[in-house]
Amino acid sequence: MSTEENKAVVHRFFEAFNAGDLDGVAAVFAPNAVVHNSGAPDPLNLDGFKQLAAVFLAAFPGGEHSIEDMVVEGDKVTTRIIYRGTHTGDLMGIPPTGKQVATSAMTIDRITNGKIVETWRLFDQMGMMQQLGVM
Repeated sequence: MSTEENKAVVHRFFEAFNAGDLDGVAAVFAPNAVVHNSGAPDPLNLDGFKQLAAVFLAAFPGGEHSIEDMVVEGDKVTTRIIYRGTHTGDLMGIPPTGKQVATSAMTIDRITNGKIVETWRLFDQMGMMQQLGVM
């Protein structure tokens, strides 16, 4: 796949996530994709990632990822993101604070045949918790 095609896969992921479309999110992944997510002790499969995404979407409905940088090398796409949202739903036992967050993240997605087959997602969880006032 070309550089532009691989970038388009990652753009589709963030467009679907921003829209709260978990089926659209899942559509860019291979069925046996492996998700390495900061904070998760073990890699997640696609169903586990969808469950985690659903929790996040419920806690920050209407939040949005903005892509700041994207670099492609071979089959990998590295993306620097800023996530902005307002905490209006429960977040793993943390009641809604109504506070806005702006949190940075980095992802590396390995793409094969137009699907993400493996992803590494680093998210500034401590910064988010500080902005929510729980740390």
